[in-house]
Amino acid sequence: MSTHATTTMVEGKAQPYTFDLGHLLCNDPNPLAPLPEESKEAVLAATARDCAQALINQLLTVCPISRAPDDGNLQLTVPPPDTQLPREKPVPKEKEKTRWAKFAEKKGIKAKRKDGKLVYDEAKGDWVPKYGYKGKKTDAGDNWLVEVDEKAERERNDVADGARKKAKKQR
Repeated sequence: MSTHATTTMVEGKAQPYTFDLGHLLCNDPNPLAPLPEESKEAVLAATARDCAQALINQLLTVCPISRAPDDGNLQLTVPPPDTQLPREKPVPKEKEKTRWAKFAEKKGIKAKRKDGKLVYDEAKGDWVPKYGYKGKKTDAGDNWLVEVDEKAERERNDVADGARKKAKKQR
C-alpha cells in the first residue's frame, strides 16, 4: 500500500482495517469464525456495518471537505486510488502502422475532412442535400419560366447552323 492506504484499529479485532479511499474500499483482514446458519446473516450484517462506519469516519477525517460553487452542496475530494484492480483481459498491444500511415506521417499528409452532405438553404429555411434529388444545386423546379434574350438566342442558333452546314459539307 502507498501513502493513501491507511489502517485503523478497531476494538475487538486482531488486525486493523486497511483503506483505499480512491476506490472507497475498506478491507477487513480478520477471519470470520465458523458460524451457525441461524446467526450467520446477523454477524455478516454487523461486520459490514462496522466496515462502512469505519470507511465513513476515515473519509470525514482524511479527505478535505469543500462547498460546491454552483449549488452550495458539500463535496469530499478523494485521493487517487492505490489498489490496482485486475483486468479481465491483457492490455491490448499497440498496432503496427501500415506502410501508407508511415508514408503519410513522413510526408505530413493529413486525412481529408469530409464535408457534410447537407447545406442550409436560407430560401427554404431548411437543411437540404448538396447534390442530387431535392438538392441545393437543382434550381430547375424553382425557375419554371425563364425570359430568353432573342439576340443571344439568334447568335447561338447561327453558330449551331454554321457548325451543321460545315459538318454537312465535310460529308
